[in-house]
Amino acid sequence: MASLALAVAALVTGCLGQIAPGPGGSPKSGDPSSTNLGNPGATPAPGASGGGQMPKPTTTTGLPSDRCGGALPGAFVSNCSACHTANGTANTRYPDLFGFKGTLAEFENQVRNGSANMAAYSPALISDADVAAAYAYFTGQVRAPTDVDLGGVQPLFTAADVKNPPVIFTRDDGVLVTRGAGRVRGRHEKEGSYGPFLSHYFEDRTYGFTVEDFTPMGKQEIRVTYLPIAMPDHTGNRITNWRAWKQQGNNATFQDNEYMKDVPAAPMPPMGKTAAVQQYDQTNIPVGRTMTVGENFEFEFGVFIAPATMTSPGSRDSYYTDTFRYRIGLGGMTANNKDYVAIPGPLPNAQLGGDTTVVWAVAEPDTYFEQMALNMQHENVQNFVEGRRLFHTDFVTGAHSEPDNPVFTAQAGKAGPFYSTTACVNCHLKNGPGALLDGPLSAQSSMVFKLYNAGALGNQLQLQEGTASVAGYDMKTVALADGTSVTLKRPTFTVTTKDGQPITGYSARLARKLIGLGLLEAIDEKTILSRADRLDCDKDGISGRPNFVNEPGTNLLRVGRLGWKAEKVSVVHQVADAAEADLGVGTSLIPDSTGKVELGDDDLNKLTTYMRLIGVSPQRDGEDPTVRHGEQVFKTVGCSKCHVTDVVTGANHPFAELRGQAVRPFTDLLLHDMGADLADESGVAADDKPGAPPSASEWRTPPLWGLGLYQTVNGHTGLLHDGRAANVTEAVLWHGGEAAAIRDQFAALPAADREALVAFLMSL
Repeated sequence: MASLALAVAALVTGCLGQIAPGPGGSPKSGDPSSTNLGNPGATPAPGASGGGQMPKPTTTTGLPSDRCGGALPGAFVSNCSACHTANGTANTRYPDLFGFKGTLAEFENQVRNGSANMAAYSPALISDADVAAAYAYFTGQVRAPTDVDLGGVQPLFTAADVKNPPVIFTRDDGVLVTRGAGRVRGRHEKEGSYGPFLSHYFEDRTYGFTVEDFTPMGKQEIRVTYLPIAMPDHTGNRITNWRAWKQQGNNATFQDNEYMKDVPAAPMPPMGKTAAVQQYDQTNIPVGRTMTVGENFEFEFGVFIAPATMTSPGSRDSYYTDTFRYRIGLGGMTANNKDYVAIPGPLPNAQLGGDTTVVWAVAEPDTYFEQMALNMQHENVQNFVEGRRLFHTDFVTGAHSEPDNPVFTAQAGKAGPFYSTTACVNCHLKNGPGALLDGPLSAQSSMVFKLYNAGALGNQLQLQEGTASVAGYDMKTVALADGTSVTLKRPTFTVTTKDGQPITGYSARLARKLIGLGLLEAIDEKTILSRADRLDCDKDGISGRPNFVNEPGTNLLRVGRLGWKAEKVSVVHQVADAAEADLGVGTSLIPDSTGKVELGDDDLNKLTTYMRLIGVSPQRDGEDPTVRHGEQVFKTVGCSKCHVTDVVTGANHPFAELRGQAVRPFTDLLLHDMGADLADESGVAADDKPGAPPSASEWRTPPLWGLGLYQTVNGHTGLLHDGRAANVTEAVLWHGGEAAAIRDQFAALPAADREALVAFLMSL
């Protein structure tokens, strides 16, 4: 379990060391913002429902110190450090400022006028003096590492965790090698039955592959090795089909259709389960195509599984697979669909999850949040699908949520004795966000109620203990500068015990969308802490702070990064906490309310793999002029001060898929005080002491990727922690506290600018 409890490390990207991090919140005794933290062996009193074990408060010992001042001005940190760091940049999308050779006037002109990917920053946002200070820093010294004080905070991952090979590497003989993996599909891409997971998808139906690219050596050859988990059939024409070179245009036709050949061994040892090794040497180049650096080489496998080897005899044994687009001479798979004339892309800037970004879900857009990372690896693909099976399993009956799948009898009867739902998918339908209650709390609700100081009820309201429903709404009307009126509705809840006694001290929270969790886990601590400004050193009214959490199982001091209050330090922490709090299923990391461990470490690892490697949906309409203008407004209004646009993940995550990814999550993962209107009913007071728990009005900045797909995926657009906002405009207008000034700027925008900003957000 030690390896499961670790996560993220040392590549400083996207942030500056000029403002040292401030102490953040931490769990308090009886506070559900963490689970079993600081006391992993503790169990609740007899009769307690659990919903998270009672944690010890984080101590102030070892917290990074607060200080102001530094080589770069605070305005640079808040406005520029997502793209340009004090060390230059690790993000190749943006220029390295240490390479700037122009004059101060030219530097200032760039800042004031912007460019295609850079907003124009006025003196009100970055003063002339701050521009001059930044210019002096980058032109007046050689590149020097800027460090960030971690204090006693332990990185989740270190270099020792990097054990599996990279996705792309150059072999000693000069051949460019890319590793990959995939799953079976019902039809070709764009034809339907491509996005869903078909029945028995977790049995015998994944594969790995390697691509050997000989073009860097001057040869016109690409060799692909297929590594299926199940034995391929060889009867008649049921031989693994090789399809290559897409026919250009909006179709699913390949120009080259051949059979793959059996070979005795793979060019490198397989990293996952393999029943056979097959290869195809692509030397044929159709008319109109070339093996030119940067061009796409598209291919698919046609799968025929030997019927006698099937785990479930008689189940489907012939399939299509993912359509892969290999980047010739560069390595790696890309989501950029150059053959689709109507909608090219997604272009690199629209690939919000870096190489994990999925392709256009043309025929089935409601499946956007269910796809696995495009750069999936052989060692993880089978655990991913088996983790998905667990995610879709009812832990009372063992039934799968999708038809024609066998009952998972080994998991039946594990839920409880107290739970708020019986399957992960009940709350996270299609991996999307939850919705505001439309009736009494039930096992199908995608909302939970965290309890504070509720005694024997524990840290979360369970169905066996009581109920909750929307009692009504507090309403107010906000007038925008152009005369538009917006009505805001805040739900009020009735929360009671099973015998009708009112419960006070609670926090209503929607289930969160699950895309990109592994990427957030892979952002290193220094990157997160570098943006913290608890003392508001730059006096912009924004003082984000990290939540410091004692990790369950190790009790090590970590940076919280997941959850509404940044109370989870890693994906495995999130999974184990949800298993116990929501399902009543104990793990070795967090046992259930009776002290039982019901989900073994192997299954916990599979669920964690699934949650880490759900792919990120691409931005849509990113090149539309209105959307591009809206992105500039997003930055200049100040939204990006917290919803940080760009970051590069760290170098030490165990999963190669997640290392060194230039991603656009639109979050700083810090806690911000959002004002009284967004405070929950927990009653936790604001506390400026180092190590204070998140207050009722403090929330982690939520990532915005996937925001515009909520209606498509889940049929609703509810936003914020309790689903009160019906759209983006309402969500922004609810912002207060640290975001009050930005909210007011949004309200004062001309209608065209406001609509452009909303269009940008809805493109994500």
